[in-house]
Parts: sequence; C-alpha cells; structure tokens
Amino acid sequence: MAKKASRRLVVDASVARSATLSDNPTSTACREFLQAILEVCHRIVLSPEIYREWERHALQSQTVAELRRTRFLANWMVAMSRRKGGKILRVRVDRDDALRTKINRLGLPDASRQEISDDLHLIEGALVFDRIVISRDDSVRDLLRGVAGSCPEFAKVAWCNPVDVGEEGLEWLRAGARTVKAWQLGSRR
Repeated sequence: MAKKASRRLVVDASVARSATLSDNPTSTACREFLQAILEVCHRIVLSPEIYREWERHALQSQTVAELRRTRFLANWMVAMSRRKGGKILRVRVDRDDALRTKINRLGLPDASRQEISDDLHLIEGALVFDRIVISRDDSVRDLLRGVAGSCPEFAKVAWCNPVDVGEEGLEWLRAGARTVKAWQLGSRR
C-alpha cells in the first residue's frame, strides 16, 4: 500500500483547549481528531504566535482539576514530539502586512475586523503550508468566508471544525486530508 502524503495542519488553540479527558461530545470530538493526527502521518504547524495562543488558552492550568482535564493535551504534545522525525513543525511564519492592510481597508465593523485580525496568524500559517486550518471558531470562519471575494488569498484555505465534521473528519485525516471544496473559505456552502 502506498504511503499517504503528510499534511501540515494549523491547529487553533480552540481545538487544543477542548481536547480534554471529559466525556462531553465537544471534548471527545477534539480529542479523537488530535489522536488521529498523531496516528496518521500529518504534522502540526506551531509558529511562535500559534504557540503563544496555545499557551494562553490551552496549556495554562491553575488548578489540579484543570491539570487533570488537560492531561490529554500534554501527553499528546509529548507523543507528537517523540514520533519519528517529529510531528510538530516549530517554524517562523512572517506576518503578511499587505494582507492585514487589505483586511483593515475592507470597511468591516471594528469588532469583525478585530476578530479576523486576532486569528489571521492561523491563515498566514496555512498559506505558507498546506492551506488547512483546524478550528472550532465558526464565527471567524464565517467572517473570513464573507471577505474571501475581496481577499482571494483565503479562498482555497480549508477550515475544518472537528466537532462539526465528526467521523467524516477522522476519515478525511486517515485518507490523507485531501482538499474538501465545501470546507474552503471561498466555497458557497
């Protein structure tokens, strides 16, 4: 059997934060998705900005109860690091100032512009690698879809929410994470 191509996935802190040992459906979906990334040949892109967001939202725990909840993520990160060749790509992704200027000139309401700006580092990472963002943030996804006509850079970026795609997403990962047009920000779902 031919080896599947490895994809480089940008995983948002919203997914990492949700991947706990809890039995609730959101935690289970995110945990199973991250586990599938570990088991298949895919890697994650972890730029300094993405890592800071993970630290701020996903890896910080103040109480023993929170530490128990996030134990899965800590173990997953260790396992990803120890896999042959390493499955965590610690890379520098340059800010795309031209893209940020374009967003600022779209005339969006301040709240929408800020929401996009806060997560633009995910898009920048995806554009440098395999154009795939894994995120639970449907609000920013919808905003990006809304401006994809004015920002064609976004159009071919796939935005996958592990909770929404469920088993289909796991099969997608196992099958090589090929482009799903309906998940692309430029699609007319």
